[in-house]
Amino acid sequence: MYDLKVMAGQGTLADEVVLSGQGPFDAVYLQIGGGGMAAGVSLWLKTYWPEIECIGVEGVGQASMKAALSAGQPVTLENVDLFCDGTAVKRAGDLPFAVCQETLDRIETVTNGEVSHAIRTLWEGLRCISEPSGAMGLAAVLKHRAQLIGKRVLVVLCGANIDFLQLGLIAQSEGASSLKSRTIRVQISEREGSMLSLLDACFAGLNITDFQYGKTHGDQAWPAFTISADEPSLLEALPTKLDAHGYRWEDLTGAIDVAFRAIPLRGDLLSQPLFLRLDFYERPGALHAFLDQRLRGCASMCYFNYRQSGERIGRALIGLDFSTSAERASFLESLPSHGEGYRLCKVLDAETSARLVG
Repeated sequence: MYDLKVMAGQGTLADEVVLSGQGPFDAVYLQIGGGGMAAGVSLWLKTYWPEIECIGVEGVGQASMKAALSAGQPVTLENVDLFCDGTAVKRAGDLPFAVCQETLDRIETVTNGEVSHAIRTLWEGLRCISEPSGAMGLAAVLKHRAQLIGKRVLVVLCGANIDFLQLGLIAQSEGASSLKSRTIRVQISEREGSMLSLLDACFAGLNITDFQYGKTHGDQAWPAFTISADEPSLLEALPTKLDAHGYRWEDLTGAIDVAFRAIPLRGDLLSQPLFLRLDFYERPGALHAFLDQRLRGCASMCYFNYRQSGERIGRALIGLDFSTSAERASFLESLPSHGEGYRLCKVLDAETSARLVG
């Protein structure tokens, strides 16, 4: 049972809106956990503005109210996603359900990525940081932005209960990016220059925000790229380009192994490996310049772990393999600490390198 007085207290949010003189609104998007806030606010708003459309918003992995409305009564979810922890409720409250059944026009669900994008929008527009649950209403609005043009839309921004460490996860999430992105894995031959050829043929104008690769085969390589573009048309054209140049590829957007950076590497395929910690300056062509100017004709890439962090630099751990120890030593001796698009931070010691190659 959800306490009636708590619902009434939450409903006074709507009274503040009505008394502000900013209304009436055409629609309101209300995040739902147990349903108390959505029930109290929607009932209050419907009393003053009967024509307002009230939309409940839940996370796709915690939609207990949506399940209750479908079943005609509250039901208990077996599992709930905890990213939006303030609304992570397995079962909608009995009283909120009864009210929402009458006042909500429909339920929308949003993904964690869409919520992260809403949090970023709040930060960039208002310099305000919301907890994930508090940004769910805005996430639903942004999801349907085109359809809402010309309408007066209300969202409730509530909750600042966010763990500082969670900010890093949100900032690095795919949904937090201001650009559309996708993750693909492309098959290339395991030979010198093949990565550079791929970039030249298909990646012009695209931003590589994440790059994962480890050598696992003697003849074939499957590097994984997360890419974005200032112009959506460039991103949409990538599959056509890959097909036209004869590359085999697959879409890995949202793949678990990519998200957890599970990058395999077979040490038995390497001769004289060398691992470097590099910073790439966040500007177009930095990676291409390093591959072209520093690796062409002297080494093959065996490992690459890079993720865009939002800084002016991108931090990368790369592995190079040489035919002989003399070639390896010569490369190290001639490698400047700063170059076109990069700076060398550290050459990994033998013990750390050994852990990487198993």
